[in-house]
Amino acid sequence: KLAKAESDLQSNQPPLRAKGVVSLRHIAHSLVSEERDGSSSDSIRIDPEGEGETNGLVTEIRNDGEESRSTWLSVKEELALISRTLAWICLKALADEESYVYLAAIQTLVAISDVCPSEIMPLMGLAIAKGQVNLDIATVESLTAPIELSLTREQRIKATEALIFMIRKRGDAIFVYGPTLLELMLFGQKKGRGESSSYKENISEAIQSQTHTYFVGEQTENGDEGNNDDEQTIRINTGGPVFSIEEGDVVRAGAISVVCELVAALPPMAVASYCHALVLLATNALLLEASRPVRRAAASLARELYACMTREVTSEDGSSSKHSSEFSLAMVKAGEERLHNSLTSCVSGGDPDVRDKTRLLDPATQSRCSEAIHLRSELQSMGVLHAAAAISSSMERELNDPGVQAVRRALSNHTLLSQSIKELR
Repeated sequence: KLAKAESDLQSNQPPLRAKGVVSLRHIAHSLVSEERDGSSSDSIRIDPEGEGETNGLVTEIRNDGEESRSTWLSVKEELALISRTLAWICLKALADEESYVYLAAIQTLVAISDVCPSEIMPLMGLAIAKGQVNLDIATVESLTAPIELSLTREQRIKATEALIFMIRKRGDAIFVYGPTLLELMLFGQKKGRGESSSYKENISEAIQSQTHTYFVGEQTENGDEGNNDDEQTIRINTGGPVFSIEEGDVVRAGAISVVCELVAALPPMAVASYCHALVLLATNALLLEASRPVRRAAASLARELYACMTREVTSEDGSSSKHSSEFSLAMVKAGEERLHNSLTSCVSGGDPDVRDKTRLLDPATQSRCSEAIHLRSELQSMGVLHAAAAISSSMERELNDPGVQAVRRALSNHTLLSQSIKELR
């Protein structure tokens, strides 16, 4: 099946290429079924020559004393190897220009992540953040072969969509991979040469004009604008068109979008340690970035941060929660008020760069900023921000109070002394 799928992917006919990707998905689904059934509990081996009783790439162990060039692998190792091989093929298929081929590749990558999420989730994060991955895959000539795969910007954008679907599908289990993915998205990105976000004035005007037309529609003879309110709302929420000159910015915005999904999926306590970096990212992107896609993603991140605060202080039925306020406290310490000021400036359009036309006014960004401000207003009316600010101020005073520090050191020394006495006894 794998050989036939690879052959189909080399075809010049788009339907055959799509069929090849779908075949890979069927292989992935069969691996999931076998893993759940527990049908393979023994060690297995890869048979490069395809001899013996085979099931795809796997040869069953026969205690007949025959020598073979096959190499022994545990079930877990074999699943990881096949998953990496399938993922490698699908990542290459993302370069296909036909939409139903690369969309099938995205869906197949999501299916492969069900087989071996511990391998595929970090691999996808690395592919998006770095644009280059090194992995071992199964080949016909030998058991494994090291492969270096470089992804274009277009492939990285499509891989971002796949990773977002994976995160949503994992549900609460994303907690296992969340910190690794957050580290990659926040600190693994490198802005390459030629990825400047500043556009020439004539290009900026063309982008502004076409985006405005997309959102509000063409003006009719009566002076009315084409799109009705419902359609305009949908278009604003989806973010509008992306131009080829913005492709490099879309890659960076995609990484921020993955961070948004992680903030929405992870428990607030798990995100608290990253609050300073997240608030700084959202604030600086809204204040300093000229790129529309990055500013849109930053506005979404701000909205998700305030939504995370709301989750922390309320239970599922909407009533007040007695859980920890660690995330709210981390938000205040990280400079949440400055983030709020940047959101307000974005909504009002009072940014000097916007007035000077060095930065484009984007309705989608304004809409997301408004949602973030609305969530913050609800938190303020509940007294969450005031309480977190009071706790933060009290902790700061204690930290700078020599008397409090002396007492803490004395208590710490007493505890250590007590433990030493217990050990001696």
